[in-house]
Amino acid sequence: MLQTWLSNFSSLRQSRLLHQRWRLGTLLGLLLPLGIGIEAAHAEKNVLIIHSYHPALSWTDALKRGIEQEFGKSEEEVQLFHEFLDAKRFPNLDHQQKFLAAIQTKYQKMDLDLVMVSDDPGLGIVLKHRETYFPQHPIVFLGINKVQPELLEQPSMTGVFETHDRLATAQEALSQMNSEGIIILADSSETGRAESSRASKILGIPNPPQELVVLEDLTATTLKQRIQAYPAHWPILLWGQLREETPQGSLIDFQATTRMMRATVPNPLYSSSSTHIGHGVVGGKVLDGEQHAKEAVELANQILGGRSPELLPPITKSKNTWFFDAQELKRFSIATADLPTGSQLINQQNSFYDQYRHWVWLTVAAFAATLLIIGLLIEVIRRRAIAAQILEENQTRYKDLAEAGANVFWELDAQMRFTYISGDPEGLHGLKPDDFLGQTPQALLAHHRNIEFDWVDFSNHIQDQAILDNFHFRLKEGNQNLRIFKLNGKPIFESGEFIGYRGIKREITEEFQLAENLAYQATYDTLTGLVNRQTFDQTLQQTVYRVQNKGLQAVLCYLDLDQFKIVNDTAGHLVGDRLLAEIAQVLQQSIRASDILGRLGGDEFGLILEGCSITQAQAICQTLTQKVRDYRFCWAKRQFRVGVSIGLVPIETEGCDAVDMLSHADLACYRAKDLGRGRAYVAEPGDMTLASQKTQMGHLANLTQALEENRFFLMQQPIVSLSHPSKAPHFEVLLRLLDENGSTISPGLFIPEAERYGLITQIDWWVLQTSLKALSQLNLPSNSLISINLSGASLSNANFLQDVIRLIRETAEEKAFSQFFSPQCICFEITETAAIAHLDRVKVFIHDLKALGVRFALDDFGSGVSSFGYLRELPVDFLKIDGSLVKNMHHNATDRAIVALINDLAHMMSIQTIAEFVENDGIRQCLSDIGIDYGQGYGIGRPTPLEELMADEYSTNRSAI
Repeated sequence: MLQTWLSNFSSLRQSRLLHQRWRLGTLLGLLLPLGIGIEAAHAEKNVLIIHSYHPALSWTDALKRGIEQEFGKSEEEVQLFHEFLDAKRFPNLDHQQKFLAAIQTKYQKMDLDLVMVSDDPGLGIVLKHRETYFPQHPIVFLGINKVQPELLEQPSMTGVFETHDRLATAQEALSQMNSEGIIILADSSETGRAESSRASKILGIPNPPQELVVLEDLTATTLKQRIQAYPAHWPILLWGQLREETPQGSLIDFQATTRMMRATVPNPLYSSSSTHIGHGVVGGKVLDGEQHAKEAVELANQILGGRSPELLPPITKSKNTWFFDAQELKRFSIATADLPTGSQLINQQNSFYDQYRHWVWLTVAAFAATLLIIGLLIEVIRRRAIAAQILEENQTRYKDLAEAGANVFWELDAQMRFTYISGDPEGLHGLKPDDFLGQTPQALLAHHRNIEFDWVDFSNHIQDQAILDNFHFRLKEGNQNLRIFKLNGKPIFESGEFIGYRGIKREITEEFQLAENLAYQATYDTLTGLVNRQTFDQTLQQTVYRVQNKGLQAVLCYLDLDQFKIVNDTAGHLVGDRLLAEIAQVLQQSIRASDILGRLGGDEFGLILEGCSITQAQAICQTLTQKVRDYRFCWAKRQFRVGVSIGLVPIETEGCDAVDMLSHADLACYRAKDLGRGRAYVAEPGDMTLASQKTQMGHLANLTQALEENRFFLMQQPIVSLSHPSKAPHFEVLLRLLDENGSTISPGLFIPEAERYGLITQIDWWVLQTSLKALSQLNLPSNSLISINLSGASLSNANFLQDVIRLIRETAEEKAFSQFFSPQCICFEITETAAIAHLDRVKVFIHDLKALGVRFALDDFGSGVSSFGYLRELPVDFLKIDGSLVKNMHHNATDRAIVALINDLAHMMSIQTIAEFVENDGIRQCLSDIGIDYGQGYGIGRPTPLEELMADEYSTNRSAI
């Protein structure tokens, strides 16, 4: 198929070329009779390069280097202009029109001879708007992932397609390690899913592995635990990236992922990406960015040389090269003789001669030169004294220059006049070296307003004949640019007599700016511009000291955004970061200039109010909650709304340090959330509620220990048919935790902790095992249902799915339970936000378990991110309407209309509806009138221990089994 396209492409381009030549001949025929001479002239070529991604990306950097190096070899003068679309950080490309318009404005007065475009996003927008912005320009593309026939038909365009030989890398890894299995590290990003979809092709290579394992979204905390389940000699293919903290956290960059993998797991690592090579990877068949760019430049040079793009078919298979790390080969006892032909080695330990070859030859050359010098000195002995003196002066001069690392070397005589200057005096108002000779520094530079220099201190040092040590001066260029220089010098004495100064001048602008940047980063949060956690803690310690020693009045506030996780889960972390930055500005603009606002981490902020009473602090916090509540964040035609909960603590005059104060404020913030969010809570001294909450939080420090000690237990709450209350029992399993003192802890306190520390999947597994064991011991009617909640982390875990299927089958097949248990009795509840955040995984999960007869409910529907479009993709059996819409619907016509709309649409899709928060008969009657199928809430039945259900009329007599 591809050969057919290439053949048609070549024929089409040849016909176009003949037509262009005819038009050129016609034009020449018209010009020659008019006596217009045409003179060939060598002109500089202008090439615009549009990169899809930002310049800091290693792939973009490699392409840029390769393009510049290859054009640097060209015989013609080529001027390169790089522009960056930044499609990684702004994948929606909402800025594409502004980007192209900016390019058009920037280069409107320049004749561009060629446009090069890297990667699919950039090429897509260039082709989309080509008639507007690049109608006459030849185009060379590179980094395009797939050979697309429509690209081969584009006029005046050619390029290089990007091809990766990952299967060859996998085959070589299996062969080198003699392994029966192989592991693929992947992630659930768009690129990661595309890579994972190709994993099954490994099973089609010669001598395929017996087992292929794909691990997605590993973190630093789960990495070792997940991989140690497999043999240490199984190779790991790096097709994705690790994530920070949680499986939904930000992706760690490729090089850091590689180094972390190498430091944590014993398995050999392989990759087909150049970004991994040299950081702990054994090797792989690599598409090198620089080499890829050079192939594209070869085509570009032919076009710039006059050849039509129509005669240059695209390169459909880019070059891949085998790279191996010599140190990693040694680690895993792999012989270099067994490597593929043409392999390149890095990190080799050379022999002494290879390592110091230049020094050996330099020594030989120096020895030969010494013999020659000795011979010459014999012939010119009479000039020895003069030559020795000149040599000594030059050695001293250039030794001083080398030690100082200067870019200007200077000498003054006893009258402080310049007698010698070398190097590059650029920056001193365009003065050339000859302009300095015979002049004093003051006479040359003191009258220039743009030079800032302490001439008084300089004159005092000169008068005292003292060393000039690190004299700094500044040069202003225009209104913005500021350059900084350092001046060093020492007095020169000859036979005890002062003869002048010798010194250096060196520009230190970059070092100065780096020091300022480091100081800024050590103090401020780079995302929001607020002070960071370390600086905030230091400021809080100083405030506590002033309160306790100087009688200052102050209040500490702890702020935590409400519903922020929904933004991250549904729109991604880049959008979440943008929201955090804008909320930070809203908060900053709503406080006093003297107040200190800092980012403590994630979506948490701290606020120090000095010289402020608790009443004034409450008023400020009321303003903050209102400002955040009113703020609307817009992104990609969607609006997000968040709130903020605030805990206030008056800083006490004695008995508390900064750490205690921050802990108390954090607990007060938790209390504000418990009371309904979007409000402020004041932690007064002796607050028993906070003391109790602090005790509970202490018991949550080790959830793993709670699992081992079996301190979790299950409750059940009935779900009743509103039209036929006598239907078979349907109830939801609810999880609770006992602390070490036997007090019950609400899931709202420990579930977020479990999700944060990656323990939620273990808890889900315990709930499922315990529920199935209880269900198998109940003599329930065959159409009964037990609803079990699953977290988003469990849904995205492929191994968890397989374990669930295995557990359900084993329970159903167990002889002692088979007559009391069926998979049709299980209904898994999935929250709407989890379903949206893990849509592809959730669809697989539902599909595989529905094959066993398991049913599904979509929980919390209508909680703020509802989209009926998702229902078409999720074959759920029940839709649970969020209680926030139900609890006021008998008084609120809007809520009632929304509930009715959800119910009607669900029934149209053959989905039954369940209403939560049915707290009284009025709500129940209202739901019945609408036609809701089921109800759940305190007005129907309160949660009771699961053991009570096991002891009621449905229990079976175990002695009869």
